[in-house]
Amino acid sequence: MTAGELLGIMWRRWYIVVAGLILTMWGSSSLAAVERTYWVEVQLVFIQPGSASVANVSDQIVPSLINFAGIVQRRVTETGNPAELPSSGATLYGSGVREGYSITLPNSGTQWAASYSTPILVVQAVGRSPEAARETLDRVLAEVDVAATELQNAQGAPPESHVFIERSPATPQVIDVGGTKIGQLKGMAALAGVGLAMTGSGAVGFDRMMQKRRPAPAVPERP
Repeated sequence: MTAGELLGIMWRRWYIVVAGLILTMWGSSSLAAVERTYWVEVQLVFIQPGSASVANVSDQIVPSLINFAGIVQRRVTETGNPAELPSSGATLYGSGVREGYSITLPNSGTQWAASYSTPILVVQAVGRSPEAARETLDRVLAEVDVAATELQNAQGAPPESHVFIERSPATPQVIDVGGTKIGQLKGMAALAGVGLAMTGSGAVGFDRMMQKRRPAPAVPERP
């Protein structure tokens, strides 16, 4: 089929072309309107009283610290609405969450036999802006500090013997995990190409179908 024949078909089936262009423009605008997502993560390491770092934590006290971290996690979870992750190693944005937070006690075992070997809580937060992700993270970290303090005060532990919670990193960075503008433009260009190709194919296919359905000219009878 020549370019002239294709243009002729598209001119005859202009309504097919218009419908295809509208759908292509709608798909491109939807792709361009995709919002960005910002993610931040921090690990909260529970350290025994009197220790300056996790390296000085006694092996005998690690199980107690893990239990305490789990209790703090449950306390924060009960008073909030964290996202449920498919696994302790999953990320919020990778799980499809765009706004919210998660707080998990890493499980080094399997789904049939859980194993918690480190006194660490992993807190993640996502938002539509860096400020929103940071605000959510700060709020959850404050709730962890309050829960840990209240639990230890309830046991009559003096402040100097409280479990210390170290943040790693101390100043977590908010990461832009949304698509880049260049990526969006490439996606729009690819979508436009596919849309135009499908529009042309649809017009040609519809034209051929209508040509087949057209009745053949009557043949005059011989005298």
